[in-house]
Amino acid sequence: MLLVYLVSAWFLGIWLAARFTAVPVPTWLAISGLSLMGALLLRRQQTAVLLLACLGLLAFGGARYTAVQPTITPAHIAYYNGETAVTLTGIVAGEPDVRDRSINLRVAVTEIELGGGTAVPVTGLIQARVFRFPPIPYGAQVRLSGSLETPPSDGDFNYKDYLARHGVHSLMNLPRTTVLAEGQGHPLYHAIYALKARAQATILQLLPNPQAALLTGILLGNDNGLPPDLAADFRATGMTHIIAISGFNIAILIAILVSISEPFLGRRGAAVFAVTGIVLYTILVGADASVVRAAIMGIIYLFTQRWLGRPNFAFASLFAAGFLMTLVNPFTLWDVGFQLSFMATLSLMVYADPFTKWTERQLQRRLSWQQTRRVMGIVSEAVVITLAAQVLTLPLMVGYFQQLSLISLPANFLILPAQPAVMTWGGLVTLVGLVSPTLAQPIAWVAWLPLTYTITLVRLFAAVPYAAVPVNVSWGWVLAFYGLLAVVTYLARLEPERRQRLLADLRPNWGMRAAFGSTAVLALLVFSWAASQPDGKLHVAFLDVGQGDAIFIQTPSGRQILVDGGNDPSVLNDRLGRQMPFWDRHIDLMVATHPDADHVSGLVELYGRYQIGQLITDGEGMGASSVYDALLQAATAQQTPLHRAMAGEVIEISDGVRLEMVHPGAELDVENRNDNSVSFRLVYGDFSLLLTGDAEEKGEAQMLQKGYPLQSLVFKAGHHGSQTSSTTPFLQAVQPHTLIISAGADNRFGHPHLEVLQRAAEMGTAVLRTDELGTIEVITDGQLMWWQAWGGNR
Repeated sequence: MLLVYLVSAWFLGIWLAARFTAVPVPTWLAISGLSLMGALLLRRQQTAVLLLACLGLLAFGGARYTAVQPTITPAHIAYYNGETAVTLTGIVAGEPDVRDRSINLRVAVTEIELGGGTAVPVTGLIQARVFRFPPIPYGAQVRLSGSLETPPSDGDFNYKDYLARHGVHSLMNLPRTTVLAEGQGHPLYHAIYALKARAQATILQLLPNPQAALLTGILLGNDNGLPPDLAADFRATGMTHIIAISGFNIAILIAILVSISEPFLGRRGAAVFAVTGIVLYTILVGADASVVRAAIMGIIYLFTQRWLGRPNFAFASLFAAGFLMTLVNPFTLWDVGFQLSFMATLSLMVYADPFTKWTERQLQRRLSWQQTRRVMGIVSEAVVITLAAQVLTLPLMVGYFQQLSLISLPANFLILPAQPAVMTWGGLVTLVGLVSPTLAQPIAWVAWLPLTYTITLVRLFAAVPYAAVPVNVSWGWVLAFYGLLAVVTYLARLEPERRQRLLADLRPNWGMRAAFGSTAVLALLVFSWAASQPDGKLHVAFLDVGQGDAIFIQTPSGRQILVDGGNDPSVLNDRLGRQMPFWDRHIDLMVATHPDADHVSGLVELYGRYQIGQLITDGEGMGASSVYDALLQAATAQQTPLHRAMAGEVIEISDGVRLEMVHPGAELDVENRNDNSVSFRLVYGDFSLLLTGDAEEKGEAQMLQKGYPLQSLVFKAGHHGSQTSSTTPFLQAVQPHTLIISAGADNRFGHPHLEVLQRAAEMGTAVLRTDELGTIEVITDGQLMWWQAWGGNR
C-alpha cells in the first residue's frame, strides 16, 4: 500500500499546483528535497518516514505540473492568437477527427506568415476545423490561412482548458486549406491508421447503422458515427461504459494474444508478444487516457505474472499506471475518461468482493447452498459488480453531467451479458472481413444480433419516464461525499481477500449448448430475415435528418430508392439502418436533386456501405461543391452509372411504380442551382407523390409552363418550407391532400415559414413536419394511404 499513499500524494501535489500557480518550480523542488532528506534522517520512525515521503512526492508533483506550463513567446504559435490574417504551415500530427460536416486536425506548426510577410519559424500545436471534403490524412503537410483564435472558456464546458491539457492553445475555424504534401509523419502511425481505416470500412460494409457505429466504438474507439439521439440514450441509461474501450477489451486482447503465441514462443515470449500487441492496439484506438490506463495495467500484469512469475498487486498496478500517465502529462489528471476509468477500477477493487460476500450471505439465509450459487452466477457480474463499479464513479458522473440515471442498474443487468458476444463476434467479423468480406458476411449477421439487442434495450430503457433525472450538485458536495465514503470504507472494510469465482453447479454439456445456441441464432436470423421482407405495399419514409432532405422509398417488391441524404452521414446511416433489412447492402437507385450539402453530404459515405445501382443528378459536373465532387468521385470509383434527369422522361421501377420527371429541362439555371433540382412525380395506382428538392419560385414556374402533370396526393414542400417555394400557383396546380415539410427543429432559417403554412391552410391541406413528428412514413397499396411517425417531439 506504500505506492498507493505516495501516488495519492503525487496526485494531490498536481492539483495544488493548478490552484496555486504563483509557486515556482524551485520552491516545489526545495520542499520535495527537504522532505525526502527528513525521511532519510528519520528512517527508523515509520510513520514520520511515510508522512515526509508523501510530502516529498506531493511537492514533486507540484513541480512537475508547474514545469510543463508553456512559455508563450514569439517562438510559440499561441503568441499570435487574435491575428485575423495569418498563414501557417505545419504537419497533421495526429489521427484526424472526422465528423459529419467537418474534420478536426491537430497540426504541429512549423512557420507562420503575418499579412503576407516573411515566414517566421514557430513551434506549438493548433487545432484546425476544416471542411469535411476533401479528406486530409495524418502526416499531411498543410498550409492554413485565416484567423488564429484563443479557444473559448465560457459556458459549462471550458474548451480552452480541455485543449490546453493536450498542449493546444490556438484554434483556426474553417481556414483556407492547401495540402502541400502527404506521407510525412512516423511510418508506424501511418500503418496503424491505415489498418484502422480498413477495419472501420470493413465494419461499415458488412453491418448497417447504428450497429456498425456501435461496433466501431467498442472495437476501434471511434464512436463519431453514433447518432446523437442514440448517444444521448446511452448516457441516460448509464451505459456509456460499454462503448468506451477499457480493461475489459484489454483483458480479452491479452487472453487472445497469449493463447495464440504461448505454444510457439513460450511463457516469456508470449508476454513480450502480448505487450507488443497491447501497445499497437492502444495506438490503433486513439490512446485515450482510459485505454492507456488499462494498457499499462495489462503490461504490468504480464511482466509480474508471466515474466517474473510473481503475483500482481492490483492496487499497486492501478496507482503505478496513474503515476506514469501523470508523470508524462500532468494534465491527464483532469481528463474525464481517466478519472472515470481510474475510479471504476478502484471501486471494483475495493467493493466488489465485500458486495459479493454480503449478497451471498443474504441469499444463504433464504436459499440452499446450491440455489445461492445459481443465483450468484446470474446476478454477480450483471448486478453486484456493476453496483460496485458505480460506488466511486456515480458522484463523478453526477458532478460532470448533472443528471442521475435511475434505470442504470436494470439496464446493466440485461445488457452487459450480451457484451462478450459483441466483442467476440464483432472482432471475428472484423478480422475475417479484412481478408474476405464475402466469408465475413454470415458472421456479420450473427454479430448483428447482440448489437441490435444492445441498441434496442438502450432505446427502450431510455424511453422509460424519468430514466434520467436532472440534478444540481456542486463539486463541494461531490468531494464531501468522497470524504465521507472514505471514512466509512476504512472503518467497515475487512482484511482484503481475493474474490473466488463461482463454479458451475453441474458440468456443462457443451455439445448440447452449442447445438441449442446455433439453433437459436439461426432461428433469430431467419425470423429477422422474414420480418424484413417486402409486404406488397409502397413505403415512402421522409427521414428525420435535421435541416435537410432524405426520402427513402421501397416498392411493393422491395426495390429501394433514396432521394437525397441530408447533412449528417451518421444520422442518415442510422435512419437507413432502421428502414433497411440488416443483411441488405444494395440500393437500386439514388437521386441527388442538386449539389447543396444539406441534400448530398450524407450520400458520400453510403458508397462505403452499399452498392448503388444508379445515380440520378441534375446534370451538374465537378466543381459545383466540394461535397458534390466527393459524391461524383465515389460514384466513379464504384462504377455507378450516372444519369442526367430530363423533364418528360418516365422511369419504370417495378410492379407498377414509375417516376415521371418534370424538371429540370435541357438548360440549367446558372444563377440559382436550387431551381435546377431534380423534380418528379412518383405514381403507384391511385397514389401520387411530388418531390421538387429545393426548387424555388422560378423553378416552379418552369414546371407549370412545361405542362406536365403535377397534381399529387402528397407533396413534399420545396426548400424545407421556405417562403420562396411552394408558391400559391404551384400549390393550386398540385392540389395536395398532404404537405410534408422536412426541416430541422429550431433551425436558424426559420423553416417552415409562416406564409407557406398559411397557403396550405387556405387550401385545406394537411401539414406533417419532420421537426415535430420525426420520421414520417407514408404507406399505400395503390388505393388507400395511411401514415405513421416516430422519433419526434409531439
